Amino acid sequence: MLKWLIRGGGWLVLLCFALGAIGLWVWISEGARGREFARSGIETSARVVERDRRVRIGGSKTPTTDYRVTVTYTSGTAPDLQFHRATETVSSEFYFSVSEGDTITVKTLPDRPDEVEIEPGGVSDNAFWAGIAGAVFTAAGLLAALLFAKTGSAARALRRHGTRTNARILALRPVGNRTALTVAFTDATGQERQAEIPPSPTKLVMGAKPGDNIAITYAPERPGHALLTATID
Repeated sequence: MLKWLIRGGGWLVLLCFALGAIGLWVWISEGARGREFARSGIETSARVVERDRRVRIGGSKTPTTDYRVTVTYTSGTAPDLQFHRATETVSSEFYFSVSEGDTITVKTLPDRPDEVEIEPGGVSDNAFWAGIAGAVFTAAGLLAALLFAKTGSAARALRRHGTRTNARILALRPVGNRTALTVAFTDATGQERQAEIPPSPTKLVMGAKPGDNIAITYAPERPGHALLTATID
């Protein structure tokens, strides 16, 4: 299991499932909170005291802008008047519709005045998009698990029944952070064969070039089906 997690891509499956679980948990919890605001929320006046716009670079190197609005408001009555300050991530439309110093209407929850919804429907919207992200990551995790399970099954079959030989590299093609190969070799019957090696860790072929020899393991009944021996050892 540990070997699969490290070398077989299991970490990617676990990461997708973890992100999916977080997204679905936010969808459930924030969705319930959004419904509570819609059902029981108490409208109160608040003053916009700060607007903040932050640009961050995600894993895809695409800039993403977070829009945040901070408000102050009060709850209760004198002499038990309480002052509150809250910050919430809002949509760009809402962000540009308010200015510092504006008085706006926000919602708080009964007996929980520190719980606030600054943008109307904002909690439910955030829950919706978190649910979409959670579903996407969960689906990606399932697809990755199926892919790695299929690859792992093929590797186990070749480990048990495959024939090992040296092949000549005909071509190398980068695929993300992995490398796919086309190789030529002579099978056990003396016939010349070619095989497409699925994308393998680039470190296993670092410095290799067409014409170099590399160890492969192929299926005797399907010589075109082969893997780098280093990936199944």
